[in-house]
Amino acid sequence: MASGNSLLNVPSFPEAAQLLGQDTWRAFKDRVELNVQVRGLGGYLDGSIPKPTAAMYIYTAQSASPVDSLFPSPGEWNQRERMVASIVFLNCTDPIGIGIDRGDTAHKTWQYLIKKYEAKDEQRIHIADTLLRQHKFDPESTTMEEHEKKMKNLLKQLHNLGGTCNDYQFRMIVIASMPEAWKDYVLNVPGLFSSEAFTYLHRLYLDKVGCTSNGDDDYIKRKVAALVTQHLATHAASTSSPNTKRERPICSNPVCPTKVLGQRWRCRRQGPKILA
Repeated sequence: MASGNSLLNVPSFPEAAQLLGQDTWRAFKDRVELNVQVRGLGGYLDGSIPKPTAAMYIYTAQSASPVDSLFPSPGEWNQRERMVASIVFLNCTDPIGIGIDRGDTAHKTWQYLIKKYEAKDEQRIHIADTLLRQHKFDPESTTMEEHEKKMKNLLKQLHNLGGTCNDYQFRMIVIASMPEAWKDYVLNVPGLFSSEAFTYLHRLYLDKVGCTSNGDDDYIKRKVAALVTQHLATHAASTSSPNTKRERPICSNPVCPTKVLGQRWRCRRQGPKILA
């Protein structure tokens, strides 16, 4: 049973378990119920511990009552009820947008949320079920890991809406989502659970991708070899052509005493130079 100090510590749920809407309701509900139960405060959430009045309450003891007592004092009831209400309210991303009034009791708020998120919408359930069954795996645009994540998210959305799909059914849906070209490879998928089916499909995907990669590697090698051959042929043609003579600049100035025949020279005579 929780101690008195722990009752005052309001837990903060991970972002994925905070109430944002229909998608996070299940995770939020589970965490609220577990946190309330471990503190012995379940009666304040389900309404089984009514609020006592001063006229009804008989002060028979000086010490505090247990947290799970069905007959708390008015002060104890207020503190414990507000603790449960805080767990619900403070773990909602947008409590006002959801429609929660901070002043309502935990039981009233909880009943409102259950009615809001657990009322089955048959049309939405049908749409979610159809999306799950019609989603197909395309190995050219996605990986098996991404496909597994997508299928599990679609299953979660179906469950959040109140739809049903057990693991055996999910396994069959996953196998049916494979491409038509893989039909012969998925006729006898081993195992009984969806996790085992995904393990087999991951191996199959790696085998298929490996074969494709090897084929691509051979194509790339042939392509590179052709480019190298073309480069060598071009280089050989350029080196076999006769070298063109490099023209030397000729000084048109009058005879320069610094010019030495047959050697490199530099004219230092003043005046313009005309190079031809």
